[in-house]
Amino acid sequence: MLDFWRNCPQYLANGLANGCLYILVAMGFNIIYNSTGIINFAQGEFSMFGGLFAYALTVSAGLPIPLAAILAVLSVALLGGLMERLIINPLRRSSVITAIIATIGASIFFKSLGRVIWPLEAYKVPEFTPGNISLPGVTVSRQFLWVFALTVASVSLVYVFFNRTRAGKAMRACSVNRQAASLVGIDVFRMSLYSFLLAAALGGAAGLISAPYASYGMGLELGVKGFTAAVVGGLGNVFGAVVGGLVLGVLEELIPGFLHIVLGISTGYKGAVAAVILIAVLLFRPQGILGKGMVEKV
Repeated sequence: MLDFWRNCPQYLANGLANGCLYILVAMGFNIIYNSTGIINFAQGEFSMFGGLFAYALTVSAGLPIPLAAILAVLSVALLGGLMERLIINPLRRSSVITAIIATIGASIFFKSLGRVIWPLEAYKVPEFTPGNISLPGVTVSRQFLWVFALTVASVSLVYVFFNRTRAGKAMRACSVNRQAASLVGIDVFRMSLYSFLLAAALGGAAGLISAPYASYGMGLELGVKGFTAAVVGGLGNVFGAVVGGLVLGVLEELIPGFLHIVLGISTGYKGAVAAVILIAVLLFRPQGILGKGMVEKV
């Protein structure tokens, strides 16, 4: 048990790093859910493209990392906008479940496209700042500083967008009641486009800072973890994603560590932690930590 407590600082550091990635993906889920009432199961593939675009622009094209990072996020945002215009918008008169199924199809298509263009299992993405930082009881990658800083900046910018801009306030109105928002002159279909642009940009940011590796399969894992974080924090609560991401990231490290060190159980079960947490939340608190209750989106 003493060894477990001794390793807790490292578990917390690793959990915070992973949690930051989950926050970005979860915020994307919540933003789209608020504006359209659908769950975008292609959100993880936005992260996949963020990492793979970063690889293509830095390694293949030889661009400086800062420029490549900006172009990668913008490219993924454009991809999200195209998905909304070509897939979601034509289904605006269809049922919500039809649109959700369409996002699953888009997810499969995007992953297949990534596999065709980038067929290897993993690609080395240059870290923004190579090397590690060693502190008493903790060793973290310098990339973690960028992960943390970009997450804080993204959350802050999203907060400013929703509370200080007309478009953000219009999107908040759509999240409360899209029909009422439409009656007062808000273009709900344009808000849908904005939500996909913003969610794709957040997903792309998560992918490009998850260096040093990117692959066509990374979207599934980040998508599942991001969706779990969104549910844990409260599906539809954009800033509940922050709580959900941190909770999931930390528990994902602490639980396997406890099982391995104290009970001698293999860490191979680490991948199941998110699934167990998701099921537990749905059973005992389906509205999530910060949710006020389940609201049916129509």
